[in-house]
Amino acid sequence: MRRQAGFSIIEVLVVAAITCILGLIAVPQYSAYRQRAYNLAAESDLKSVAQAQERFFEENASYKAIENCFNVDSEGRCAVDGLPGLKSLSKGVSVSVSTSQTGFVATAKHIKGTKTCTWDSTRGGLVGCS
Repeated sequence: MRRQAGFSIIEVLVVAAITCILGLIAVPQYSAYRQRAYNLAAESDLKSVAQAQERFFEENASYKAIENCFNVDSEGRCAVDGLPGLKSLSKGVSVSVSTSQTGFVATAKHIKGTKTCTWDSTRGGLVGCS
């Protein structure tokens, strides 16, 4: 009798089943990881805008209002003009800032993110992301 080399159909099916199970676990985890990254980019940019607003206030005794970003640079980033130390935001992040005599309220959201983060300077800073 000759010995046959190769894999049996059962061995191939077991490997395929294990691969499918690992894929079913990995894909949702990867998607959740990406969502967290997008939301954190928006939160980080919001903190940068808040710091720049405070520097702007020190120089001008007022805050700078920013509407939703329509001024996009060549890399697809929102270009923020007039705020000291801040040229642009992360790619895909949009920020809006409404001002008053006593403070400002800023919101940020990534175009692919699931949360909108809010900063209220009269309430002590980052209100949260929801």
